Amino acid sequence: MDRRASRPAFLEGGRSVSAIRTRGLSKTYRLYRHPSHRLKELFFRRDCHDRVDVLSGVDLLVERGEGFGIIGDNGAGKSTFLKIVAGTLAPTMGEIEVNGRVAALLELGAGFHPEFTGRQNIYLNASLLGMTRDEIAARESEIISFSELDEYIDRPVKTYSSGMHVRLAFSIATCIDPDILIIDEALSVGDQAFQKKCIERMLRFRDEGKTMLFCSHSMYMVNQLCDRAMWLHKGRVRMVGEAVEVTAAYEDYVREKTAGPATEEAETVRAAETESPVIYVESIELNGVDREVSIDTGAPLSVKISVHSHTSDPYWIVAGIRRNDDLVCHGASQATHEGGEPMRGPGKGVVELYYPSIPFLHGTFYVVVFVVDESGLHVYDKRESEAFKIVPPRQWNQEMGLLALECRWRRL
Repeated sequence: MDRRASRPAFLEGGRSVSAIRTRGLSKTYRLYRHPSHRLKELFFRRDCHDRVDVLSGVDLLVERGEGFGIIGDNGAGKSTFLKIVAGTLAPTMGEIEVNGRVAALLELGAGFHPEFTGRQNIYLNASLLGMTRDEIAARESEIISFSELDEYIDRPVKTYSSGMHVRLAFSIATCIDPDILIIDEALSVGDQAFQKKCIERMLRFRDEGKTMLFCSHSMYMVNQLCDRAMWLHKGRVRMVGEAVEVTAAYEDYVREKTAGPATEEAETVRAAETESPVIYVESIELNGVDREVSIDTGAPLSVKISVHSHTSDPYWIVAGIRRNDDLVCHGASQATHEGGEPMRGPGKGVVELYYPSIPFLHGTFYVVVFVVDESGLHVYDKRESEAFKIVPPRQWNQEMGLLALECRWRRL
């Protein structure tokens, strides 16, 4: 009996409207510190294990014909989620509906018998995916041809390299014409020529209106192959949305995580900020507001800076943009650009730093403002704005790096 036959269906008017749907999907493992603890738990009826929640309350709807990416850190629960969708792992709690034939490329060599030949494993693996012997025989030559393993197909799989494993597994998974294809990073093992063939087949698969779940650490690949994506963090859904938006948010998170703790010098500057300087930054407004803002790639940015002085000493304002991983992207001094007299108090002084076009592709950024003396060496005050976030529109999903630089292609 098909395992999914007993799973609850999500129907509208008696007809399924989704390829994959989950409600409250959770997976918990029991970890025993010693084998005897299992017996103690059985006989004494008290818990002798630790609970590890790998997935917690995942609600998701994947439409038919959608390319859907799964991203997140190692250990976030991505592979566990894909195994549950593939039917090789049962959830601890929650409901799941999967409509259609599923082919999954998960762990390397999964579903293969090492003592069987490649040809025998074609029949074994494809039968596990629900095909009859006659259906497999009709596609056997196509599977072998795509895998390019003709001279090795009758050798035991235990003699195959990791790349040959991937060739055979991908060929079987895609040649059986599944409704849903699941790929979990396995293609990173294959050689470049075969990876190209696989990507071309995946694109064709997507163009035919089939559903694809793609798990990868390559944000570029996720953007190219997927319409939407889900970011899993410690077993929970952190974000679901357009692929370019989710991957941009995840890369922001990775940059913040890898930026590391603040340096001793930065801590000294922050400590100084708690004092009351004679000249200080009163406010920083981005595009007219003093809260977090979102702007498009290439859009203008107005930075309005208000400074209050309790002295008549002259001062300059220096401002710049830093990314959330402390990468300094730009800095400009009012003295260099104005070339005139410095500002001087007492009282309030207001200036605007205007960027006609912000060229960053995506990320979270801050405007950092310094007030310095006339020499530019003494810092009266330092303040950081609220964040401004940039999420690129879909037409930028083939651009990579920090900046969207103006460029032209022409054939010579």
